Order: sequence, then C-alpha cells, then structure tokens
Amino acid sequence: MADQDPKPDRDPRQALAEVDDASSAMANSTDAPRGFMLALVALIATVMTLIGMVSWPVVLGVGALSIPLALWYFLVMRKRPKARPILNHSRSYVGYFLLLILTLQLIRFWEASSWVEAGAKWVLVFGVCWFCISRMRAFAIRDRLKDAHERHL
Repeated sequence: MADQDPKPDRDPRQALAEVDDASSAMANSTDAPRGFMLALVALIATVMTLIGMVSWPVVLGVGALSIPLALWYFLVMRKRPKARPILNHSRSYVGYFLLLILTLQLIRFWEASSWVEAGAKWVLVFGVCWFCISRMRAFAIRDRLKDAHERHL
C-alpha cells in the first residue's frame, strides 16, 4: 500500500484551463485598455467625417485631441507589463488591417452634404473601425499566446 501513488487532488484538465486563463489574462493586460481604443476609434471617425464638411483649422483642432489621448496611452502603458513581440501576424490580422485601411480610404469618396449624412457617415466609420480594431486586437492576443506556447526555451 505504501508504494501506491496517491490520487491527485485536482483534475489535470482543470489545471490546464486555469493556466490558459491566466496566460490569456496576462496577454490582455499588455494591450491598451478598451476605453483608449474606443476613444481612438471615435476620434478617427470624427476626423474622417469632418474632412470636407468644415474648415481645416477645425479638423486639425479636433485632430489635436490625439495629443491628450497619446499622453493617456503613455501614462497607462508604462505601468503595464511589456507585450511579447509577435514574430508573425496571422492572415486574419493582416486582412482586418487591410479592411481598416481600405475603409478609411474609401470613406473619403463620400462627401456628406448635410449633418444627417455626416452622422450616418460617422456611425458607419465608427462601426467598421471598431469591428476591425477589436478583431485585430483579438487576433494579436491569440497570435501572441500561440507564439508563446510554441517557443522553445
């Protein structure tokens, strides 16, 4: 009886799930907070909507709001752990990045003539940009975790 192995107290699948959750939480903590991403997307959508509707000093004034946004990013990110560099982004990440760039280029062809059209343009730009950036963020975290699991020490 003394040479029998004691039964483990925990299920190995549960332990692996806890490790996976912990690594996902760590990878999430290295990225910019969602509030920052939301403010950045709203600023991009606002600037892209105002181009062609108002004068350039107004557009540049709104664009200058990126300065406090960059300061916020710097202050938040200096307290967070440094993100693991990703060796190769996935095709999905690159696809969403190209969709984001294509959307921002094509939206320039839509010249809003009224504030109702400008509101519709803002909602469209914000929705597509938020979708692309949130998917890019999710794929970057997934790629970072995959790269970390595959890296040999």
